[in-house]
Formats: sequence, C-alpha cells, structure tokens
Amino acid sequence: MNLKPSAITMMAGGVLLFVSTFIDWVGGGPYGANGLETDAFGLLGIIVLLVGLAVAGLTAATTFGNVKLPEDIMGFTMDQVVMELGIIAFVPTFALQFASNSKFGLTLAWLSAAAIVVGSVLKQKGN
Repeated sequence: MNLKPSAITMMAGGVLLFVSTFIDWVGGGPYGANGLETDAFGLLGIIVLLVGLAVAGLTAATTFGNVKLPEDIMGFTMDQVVMELGIIAFVPTFALQFASNSKFGLTLAWLSAAAIVVGSVLKQKGN
C-alpha cells in the first residue's frame, strides 16, 4: 500500500463530494433543496454525485487494491481524467455558490471538487 497525500486528498474529496449531494444546496427558511432535487438543479446533482463516487472509487481501488488502470484514455492519463472530473464538478457548483440562497451543501460540494483537482495535480507532480 502506497498511501500518499494526493491519494488521501482525492479520496476525501470524492467522498465529501458524494455526501454533499444529500445536504441542502439552496433554501429559504425551513425549506431547502439538496443536490439531488432534479426540479431545482436538473442533472447537475446527479453528475456531481457520480463524479464523487467515481473519483473515490478509482482512487481507493488503485491505492488499496491491486487494480491496474489503463495508461491512456483517448490520449489522457488517468490523473488528467480525474482532474477533468474534478473541474466538471467544481465549475458549476462554485458558480451556484454566489446565489443569495446557497447553503452549506453547495459550499461543501465546490470545496470537495477543488480538493479533487488539488489531489490530482499533486499526484501528477509525484506526491
């Protein structure tokens, strides 16, 4: 087992990104909508949930299991693919943060996505 800071950051980011979809993203007063409310966010919450699950699963499988992933996927390394997934989750959740009715789940979502991007950059640097 080769547990590096980059793997810890990506796994924690993926798990927290997954969990953030179940916490209210927006709301007013006692009412709120979590990331999985398709009436409020469409497919964004589902995409964020799947990105978190995929990143945490891939990182755990390669770190703790004896899983070997392909070197390239359409010209990208797996580290670059994970970074792109993190960016896909980061950009819309960070943009929604500036809504007047944003809640903690949305903040957790973009911070977790940022952790995934940071972890993948660290892994590409060799940490």
